[in-house]
Amino acid sequence: MPVFKKVLIATCITGFVLMLPGCGGESEDKLVASAQTYLAKKDTKSAIIQLKSALQKNPKSGQARLLLGEALRDSGDPVAAMVELRKAQELSVSDAQLVPEMARTMLMVGDHAKVIGQFASTELHDAKAAADLFTSVATAYAEEGDKAKALEISGKALQAQPMYAPAVILQAQLKASDRDVEGALLLLDDVLRKDPADERAGLMRANLLRYGKGDVDAALAAYQNVLAVNPKAVSARSSIISILSAQGKADEARAQLAELKKVAPHHPETLYLEARESFANKDYKATRETSAQLLKVLPNSVRVLELAGAAEYRLKSDVQAEAFLGRALKAAPGNLRVRHLLAQTYLRSGQASKAIDVLQPVVDTPKADGVSLALIGEAYLQGGDLRRSDEAFQRAAKAAPQDPRVRTTVAMAEIARGSNPAPALAELESVAAGDKSPRADLALISGRLRQKDMAGALKAIDALQKKLPDSPLPDHLRGRILMLKKDMAGATAAFNAALGKDPRYFPSSASLAAIDLAGGKPELARKRFDELLKTDPNNYRALLALAELTSRTQGAPAEVTRLVAAAVKASPGEPAPRLLLIENLLRGGDPRAALIAAQDASAALPNNLQIMDALGRAQMAAGNQQQAVSTFKKLTGLQPLNATNELRLAEAYMATQETDGAARSLHRALDLDPKLLPARRGLAMLAMQDKKPEQALALARDAQQRDPKSAAGYVLEGEIESSRRNWPAAVTAYRAAMQRSKDSDTAIKLHQALMANKQRADADRFAADWQRDYPKDPAFRYYLGDNALAQSDFAGAEAHYRAVVDIQPRNALALNNIAWLMVKRKEPGAVAMAERALALMPGRAQLLDTLASAQAADNQLPKAIETQKQALQASPEDSSLRLNLARLYIQAADKPAARDQLQALAKLGDKFSAQTEVTALLKTLQ
Repeated sequence: MPVFKKVLIATCITGFVLMLPGCGGESEDKLVASAQTYLAKKDTKSAIIQLKSALQKNPKSGQARLLLGEALRDSGDPVAAMVELRKAQELSVSDAQLVPEMARTMLMVGDHAKVIGQFASTELHDAKAAADLFTSVATAYAEEGDKAKALEISGKALQAQPMYAPAVILQAQLKASDRDVEGALLLLDDVLRKDPADERAGLMRANLLRYGKGDVDAALAAYQNVLAVNPKAVSARSSIISILSAQGKADEARAQLAELKKVAPHHPETLYLEARESFANKDYKATRETSAQLLKVLPNSVRVLELAGAAEYRLKSDVQAEAFLGRALKAAPGNLRVRHLLAQTYLRSGQASKAIDVLQPVVDTPKADGVSLALIGEAYLQGGDLRRSDEAFQRAAKAAPQDPRVRTTVAMAEIARGSNPAPALAELESVAAGDKSPRADLALISGRLRQKDMAGALKAIDALQKKLPDSPLPDHLRGRILMLKKDMAGATAAFNAALGKDPRYFPSSASLAAIDLAGGKPELARKRFDELLKTDPNNYRALLALAELTSRTQGAPAEVTRLVAAAVKASPGEPAPRLLLIENLLRGGDPRAALIAAQDASAALPNNLQIMDALGRAQMAAGNQQQAVSTFKKLTGLQPLNATNELRLAEAYMATQETDGAARSLHRALDLDPKLLPARRGLAMLAMQDKKPEQALALARDAQQRDPKSAAGYVLEGEIESSRRNWPAAVTAYRAAMQRSKDSDTAIKLHQALMANKQRADADRFAADWQRDYPKDPAFRYYLGDNALAQSDFAGAEAHYRAVVDIQPRNALALNNIAWLMVKRKEPGAVAMAERALALMPGRAQLLDTLASAQAADNQLPKAIETQKQALQASPEDSSLRLNLARLYIQAADKPAARDQLQALAKLGDKFSAQTEVTALLKTLQ
């Protein structure tokens, strides 16, 4: 029997077997009815399975869509629930059934204003549905702080259906918010007498006992009562876990969390508690990953944003921490923990003014807390305002005289001030001696090192080791200090001691590798990371360190990329390897691969702002400018105070010829940072396009007035004058810039302006002076090489490019240009030189083209043709590469192949400028 018939029969049999369950399975109605039963039992998982089966049979079942929306919401996924409810709306499910469910789901997402806007004036004729909707609208008003409106609307709910439990519970909540705890408890008792299993009433009663009356034991019993009648009550079990944790009953809390995972493994509350447990265990990466899942479901949850921001702060990802904490603070301005953590993030990233802005509303009150005062004191100190710093620290000491955090911060500020450090160091020793936390010890070690007191720092580490006997940190710090003392043997012993406590402790492995490299033993350094990877194969930092080591020791770029890609695979939730892979591919001239890597990164880490920025840049590099506009628009929405994002968006707008959009973005960037030269340059160039040179010059001169000592405004003026070919004015502006700052870019621009102004002697004299004063400047020498090449001074050009390679042996472009010149000058060794360049930048079309030319000149025609084919494959839109391939075919006497390439070029017509040569070559093939 022929094979294809066997396959056909097997397929038919398989199809028949698969059809059997469908034929004998339950009907749509039975599946929906079964789902309703499961929902009544609060078994949302089974209900979802039944409803999805029903929808496979009938995707247009409005009832199934409605119930699936309810089930998804009750399982903790309100975002997916809204998708299903909107589909139910499209299928004309009645308002009485649908609208109350939509309102409740929107409340769960946190869209309070939308609930009011969409449903405040909606009237439903079904009494229960009306009561349900009125209660949701009232709840939305309560969440927005309008208690009077909340009471009014909840009253309407009770008119529609007397003693409607959710409305009564809301009124109890409003009483509690007015400190009438007893009145709230009476209302809840009425609900529970009527229905002891009412989960919301039971939970609120327990919450009032816990928070309103401070009776934790009574609250714990109340939560347990809720759990007794509702074993799947997630909030009740979550509260029990919280109480047990606060009471120090960690084992009991873990046992309750394990039960919660069994009952509701994917519920947001379960995930939140898992994330919080990971954070408590200092597993910040796990916290980041779980928080990312939660934010897909609850994008506006303050506590999730706070936890995500805290994890990013611990992971030293300041940009991401700022984004999460900024959103959390906007939603909950009264949350001091969020405010403090955001301020610390700004301080660590050197943004003192932003830290002050965050803390000011708190410290301007008479009862400002000590931590806020200490932090703003640190911010003033960082910004150089010593008077305000002193005032803040004095207030902090009075507000919290015994708080070790405040005492530590004040003492560290005194040391940073550079005055007499002795009292501050003594204060840190006192705090460290009485505080179990290592915070003051670490501050003391840092303070001693600031004073270059190595012996004192080592003594402080001894004290720290008593607090952290099993941690590798004290040994590692000891090793770092011994390295500073040039005691490499002692440092090596200390780092090995740290690794003895934790063989996977990367900082000590990295420090040992640094010692090896300093001793000229790169292979031993590599072995350190190889050994670490045997113990911990997914240690992405070790893989990245190997990549850096490979790059530093002249390793192949392809191997560097492989190691970085391996780091991505080892830790897919970590942004650093992904960002490095994208940057590596962009620098290597492979924008398509960079875009694929960026798209993968964005899919894995959709909330990461640095990944989003890298995606936009990769889209630009790959020619997808419209997509880049969308990406940078999203980024500016998430970080409205970041001027760099506006610059990126402006660049994308310019690439799509949307000059109005570019101007708006550039103006916003300049509003955010008036000294931002790229924004001024962009606006000036737009003004020049609009033939408004005076407007462009005004921007440059404004920059000069704002910062007279900076070269930036004068460089901009020189660029403007150059663009209008006013060369004398350009020379004057660039000379003024050079008086303020001597850098390669400005030097090149001045030399160009002198040449354009026909001041050849001045230009030559300036170039000679610059090479004498800055002999190790490769950029200027490369420019001189290009300049000589443009004038067909091949010998001079080669000399300049060789000087560049002497300074930068891995400069692939300079090596490529030397190879090309060696071919032109018929010098031996061009192939080896071209191969050396290509090894540094594999796959680059222009480098392959040079190698092909060198191979042809060396009588290696078959190799040359294959290399030229690779060049054309790498850049098929470059018609000059196709012409070069045709020339090689002619040289090899392969007329048919040459004719194919030339005819393809002839079809381009005016799109290819070398048609005269194409025509001439075609005639030679006749």
